[in-house]
Amino acid sequence: MEKFTSRNTTISYTLSPMEKTFSPHLTLAKTYWKDHIQPNDIAIDATCGNGHDTLFLSEICTVIGLDIQEKALQNTQKLLQKHQKNATLHLLSHALIDTLSFSYAPRLIVYNLGYLPHADKTLTTKTDSTIESVRKSLQILAKDGAISITCYPGHSEGEKEQSALEIFISELPSDRWKVTHHKWCDRPKAPSLIWISSII
Repeated sequence: MEKFTSRNTTISYTLSPMEKTFSPHLTLAKTYWKDHIQPNDIAIDATCGNGHDTLFLSEICTVIGLDIQEKALQNTQKLLQKHQKNATLHLLSHALIDTLSFSYAPRLIVYNLGYLPHADKTLTTKTDSTIESVRKSLQILAKDGAISITCYPGHSEGEKEQSALEIFISELPSDRWKVTHHKWCDRPKAPSLIWISSII
């Protein structure tokens, strides 16, 4: 059962397989997350931004959040406090994700690439550091873990990131990982979702 809020109205319903396929990218991502993680799991939000993904995850499990911008972490903390939720936040590049300490391996790592909404658009995730981070994430994941990556090819660096990620994920061993890339064939600049899950 999914709950989606529009203004002051909350609607609960179950997404069909067809709806999951053609849902907006963030709705689809959150559907995957909710299906994958449990209350005793650890999730990492590798790009906190304004904290909406961090908040969503914190309603399900233990969350560690990262961002390289102090403003992003401040916004995230305010949002969490408003909803009386908690997460451990670090001022840290996602490329250093392997330096984090946790009691057991994370079961989900989430990336929402691009720049901080309503902020300096020149401060955006970069192709090289994103690939480095995803490579490290594959190494620190739980055995039944998954990685969610939302790409934004509508701007120059975002297009480079998505192209590089497509090459990277296509080379992952198919006996170890299941990889899907949800994107519109007729809307090349639209956001897309990459989902990488381990084969136990």
